[in-house]
Amino acid sequence: MAVVLAQAVGLLMASVLLLISVEALPGTEALGWSALAGISGSLGLGCFYLALSRGTMGLVAPLTALLGAMIPAVVGLVRGEQVRPLVLAGMVVAVAAVVLISMPDRRLGRPTLPTFHGSRGQEWLLIVGAGLGFGGFFLFIDASHDAGGAVWWPLFMVKLGGLAAIVVTGAALVPLGRRPTVVLGPGALLMGCLTGAGDLGGNLFFVLASGEGELSVVVVLSSLYPLGTALLARLFLHERLGPLRVAGVGLAVTGVVLIGLGSL
Repeated sequence: MAVVLAQAVGLLMASVLLLISVEALPGTEALGWSALAGISGSLGLGCFYLALSRGTMGLVAPLTALLGAMIPAVVGLVRGEQVRPLVLAGMVVAVAAVVLISMPDRRLGRPTLPTFHGSRGQEWLLIVGAGLGFGGFFLFIDASHDAGGAVWWPLFMVKLGGLAAIVVTGAALVPLGRRPTVVLGPGALLMGCLTGAGDLGGNLFFVLASGEGELSVVVVLSSLYPLGTALLARLFLHERLGPLRVAGVGLAVTGVVLIGLGSL
């Protein structure tokens, strides 16, 4: 429900901005890539929210960012682009980060990342889903720019595609479990609106930045958000990370930077 509300608020705000901008309608290819970006990003965001609500924010955020930053690099490899040493180094560091974060911390007892319905495999599935969704968003927005997309129409299609994907996915999942009872108080509505505005702002600045600079640079800078997430989680939620996980988080951020620099 949080993602639905955020996407709905974002779509409303994007519609107003589009009307004010009076931007010319791009071709169907650019609109299609933008819609795919919205679908990928919103599904990734849903997985990300679920992972954050059931895990440790200081671990989930850097792992998700790392996977999202690796997607453009892996796509470049598949396309036959030359593999640069820094990219390979970043991937090796990424693997080391995942290994360290996955290891149990004896000082804290059981692993910091709690189980999701009794299965750590499902925890990792959510993290991987979030990383793939964010990585797809990066690539599809870049494809939209290449096809002639500007700013406001792609942003509108991102929010439209994102809302449609979340609604359809939610409707498909309802028969698989108990129908949820949703009660939104004033505080929840306010936070949902703020989340939608913040998500729209993030999408807007990424669209603007990707239109002005290299995708690899924009992706790596965008993927440094776990630093703030980890600090806020430590400050407000009092999350504790043992030495192995602190090292893993540091390696994850280092891997993001190496992959981005190596893609220049």
